[in-house]
Amino acid sequence: MRSPDQPSSGPPTVSNIGEDPKVVDGPPRGTDRRLIGDLTVARRAVMVAIALGVVMTAAVVVQVLALAQIISWAMGSHAGVPKAAICTFAGALVMRSVAAGLAEATGGRAGVAVTTELRRRLLSAIEAEGPAGVAHRRTGAVVLTLTRGLRALEPYFSRYLPAAVVAAAAPPIILIVLAFEDWPSALIALGLVAVVPFAMASLGKRAQRSADREWRRLQSLSTRTLELLRGLTTLRSLGRVDRGHDEIEAAAASVAASIDQTLRASLSSGAALEFLAGVGVGLVAMLAGLRLLHHGLSVATALAVILLVPEVFLPLRRAGQEFHASTEGRAAAASVYALLDAMPPGRMDQDTRSSAPLLPLRLSEMSVAWPSSDATVLHDIDLTLSPGEQIVITGASGSGKSTLLAVLCGFVTPRSGRLLLGGESCDFVELASRRASISLAPQRPHIFKGTVRHNLLLGSGSHERDGEIIDVLAAVGLSHLIADGLDAQLAEEGRSLSSGERQRIGLARVLLQGRQLVLLDEATSHLDPLTARMLGEQITPWLSGRTVVEVGHRPSLLGDDARRWHLTKGRLSR
Repeated sequence: MRSPDQPSSGPPTVSNIGEDPKVVDGPPRGTDRRLIGDLTVARRAVMVAIALGVVMTAAVVVQVLALAQIISWAMGSHAGVPKAAICTFAGALVMRSVAAGLAEATGGRAGVAVTTELRRRLLSAIEAEGPAGVAHRRTGAVVLTLTRGLRALEPYFSRYLPAAVVAAAAPPIILIVLAFEDWPSALIALGLVAVVPFAMASLGKRAQRSADREWRRLQSLSTRTLELLRGLTTLRSLGRVDRGHDEIEAAAASVAASIDQTLRASLSSGAALEFLAGVGVGLVAMLAGLRLLHHGLSVATALAVILLVPEVFLPLRRAGQEFHASTEGRAAAASVYALLDAMPPGRMDQDTRSSAPLLPLRLSEMSVAWPSSDATVLHDIDLTLSPGEQIVITGASGSGKSTLLAVLCGFVTPRSGRLLLGGESCDFVELASRRASISLAPQRPHIFKGTVRHNLLLGSGSHERDGEIIDVLAAVGLSHLIADGLDAQLAEEGRSLSSGERQRIGLARVLLQGRQLVLLDEATSHLDPLTARMLGEQITPWLSGRTVVEVGHRPSLLGDDARRWHLTKGRLSR
């Protein structure tokens, strides 16, 4: 077993597992800007975080100044309790707590909304790209991005974004207040604060690179595991199970090494920020103590300075900590945008008119090439499908029959020529609406683990159509599957069924959908000619009035009245 991530030579090792030579070190630039700029809910979250950050900073300043007065009063044993200072301190404390809670709650809701929107966009893009485009993508990596990856993006909005906003707003405000209280202390704090952004940028880049490397190796591990499970039967028959085990073990070791590097980067950057903050607080405290000893400062001012300086560094330290909590999510977001950017332009946001009719359908001088190849598969195809018409297309393997059906389904975009739906260009018909009018019976339909009813209705589980389901199963010769009722269980991928039974389930789905255009792709290739001919006679009433296109080596479901075409090396002829 070999995934696209693994080099083609040499045994699997920790050093060569999980590195994709096509991926540069680090995420695409502008991921953060795209996260905020592309999504309205993200921009709203930033504005709310800025407002709450200013409120929290103001509350911190008021709280510290009031606390300095209270401590100064307690140390001096002055008569009369400073009720105003105590009330101010309590109010500022409550305001700070409420603002922090609102910031976290708003960020949490924004994180859920953003991940939901990104997941919707990616799923819509995958659906629009169709099987032809998705076939060359790593399924395990895409699934990992859609699940764990986008979940890891939530801390970016719930924790890092509010912390980053406070880190940008709080230090300048507190330094200004500190300068009014004692400008020498403000200069010391300013000098050390000026070093922090450079240190955070350098250490943050290192931590992000480690997180990106970890994410790519996690994607590789997911891809390899899925590939191994799919090919386990083949590996066992060839006696190569140990090879698959070695690859998974090496990929897991690579992920563990990446996690170790990420943790080291996180701990080192955190220690650096703690060191800078400790030096700043220590210098200011020492200076304030000496000046207080020589009567250069009042007790209240010295206390205010000592209490304010930690608040200058605290937002920066917290932002650094939360940055490391969000690195995996940012790497996943970069993967989402990389996938979205790789989609063909114009597939997601078309100027659509979903009410346009699908038929008549016309292909005019159309040529087609698959996305992963420059070779032309179909050449100058001219074909018209009228409502209710049934046609048969024959041809050898590789002649382009399945490609022609993929064009009709919208899975492949023609390189040249025109596709007209109801007299309009296909660009004016919404892709989802177009596919909702088409039923496809593939050569190898997928059978899901579940009941017969759910497999035929694709999960809707409606009991209102049980009578219709029973009639359709009788028409395709599968009544024996429901001897125990429509809730009889089917195994994943139909392992309990023969190849012919799986194909007839695919036909039953098509008949139950009742759509205007039916496409049959080698739908009886696993049935003997006599059974296929009898099946065609039984389902004729169900296909009556529908537009049907059947392709195959020996199509047998449509009668002699069907118009017949032949494909030879991508060229269509009568």
